[in-house]
Amino acid sequence: MRNSIYLIRKDFFLVRKFLLLLIPYYIIIGFTNVDAYSVFALLPAMLILLNACAMDVLDNNQRFQISLPVPRHQLVLAKYLSLIPYAIISLICTLLLYLSGVLSGQISEPVAWRELLLTIATFPVLAAFYLPLYFWLGQKGMQIVNFAFIMLIMLNITATSHLAKRFPALLDWIHPQTSSHILLWAIGGVAYIFLLYCSYLISLRIFVKKDI
Repeated sequence: MRNSIYLIRKDFFLVRKFLLLLIPYYIIIGFTNVDAYSVFALLPAMLILLNACAMDVLDNNQRFQISLPVPRHQLVLAKYLSLIPYAIISLICTLLLYLSGVLSGQISEPVAWRELLLTIATFPVLAAFYLPLYFWLGQKGMQIVNFAFIMLIMLNITATSHLAKRFPALLDWIHPQTSSHILLWAIGGVAYIFLLYCSYLISLRIFVKKDI
């Protein structure tokens, strides 16, 4: 576990300058779409992940990492564990955006925890599809993959924001008021964990057999 922490810290060191870009990003959002703050919670975490992986590819860090006395499965595990602090950063930034909206008088309703947490929860799902591609492609084709994922995120934000304005009751079905909803939440949680675990196993299998 200690090795994983060091590897996660390495990723934060790589993206430390990129993190500063989140400040103008949220300032712009704060002046334009602060009322739809929960919709934009996904983008920072995903951009941090894409940037960290891009820096790894650019600097050829995978070749350096496998030369360390660290098993390959820990290198893969560290990438998946890094999703947690990335998601926490997105949550904190979005809550600060909400607070600025409250202080400026643009927001009066309480925090939309349900929509906010669901938006952030989609980040590991996207990462579950992205990380196997990262370990598989390496320097070959990752720029195209990164561009495709950025476009996917932007289209998702645009579509979600549009649907939320046109159909404000669209997400009412997820409210756990009945036992059937609770059952759906339980099934969804199991499927969620299963997806991440399968993604980890695929990435591990690819990386263990990969000749770097």
